[in-house]
Amino acid sequence: MNTDHTDQTTSPPLWLLDATGQMLGHDTLNDRIIRQLFDTRAVPGLSLHLQSPLTRRNYASSPIRAHFRKQASLPFPLPEIDVFSTLQDSIALRCVDGNQGWISIGTDLHEIHFDAPKMTPLGYFLPLTGEALLGLAMLFDRGLASVRTADGTMIGPASFLSEKPHGLALGPITTCLADHLETLIQLGRLPPGQELSHSFGQDHLTFRRAD
Repeated sequence: MNTDHTDQTTSPPLWLLDATGQMLGHDTLNDRIIRQLFDTRAVPGLSLHLQSPLTRRNYASSPIRAHFRKQASLPFPLPEIDVFSTLQDSIALRCVDGNQGWISIGTDLHEIHFDAPKMTPLGYFLPLTGEALLGLAMLFDRGLASVRTADGTMIGPASFLSEKPHGLALGPITTCLADHLETLIQLGRLPPGQELSHSFGQDHLTFRRAD
């Protein structure tokens, strides 16, 4: 494993949402990578940095070399990884060093593995830019944004669906977040006090960012 990352990345940092709705983060007390609950008011302390831009919705693309970076500079080494795109805008991560295992989540709340022998439906991650991370927070926090249906009914806040990988419930609407990454980015770009109308799942919703 390597902790000396002096290469120049050409894409913005990404934060990773696992299939159960938790973020990959950094436990600064024990200096280790963990899964942590999504916090609408805080950026996780672990980000992913790619050596070239991510190719979206493409199984056939070559993997992209990447590395993790901690917000707090502590000595525990982080693995170099290869990032594989999927047709649903999610990604799979495989360690370059050692036995080249896949990165996957464990059965315990905060558990993460770096040596999984194969991928499972729970082993894919949704890569979130800073804009997408803010857009996701706007779905969960009514202090950040309001959401209403076509008839003006206010709905939300959102919640994750543990039984469905990257599943999300927003009022009566259930959907897969991997199908709405571009919507999250657009929400994150929305100026305060402005609205965005967009299809979400099978419904048409209007999002208004708080002033």
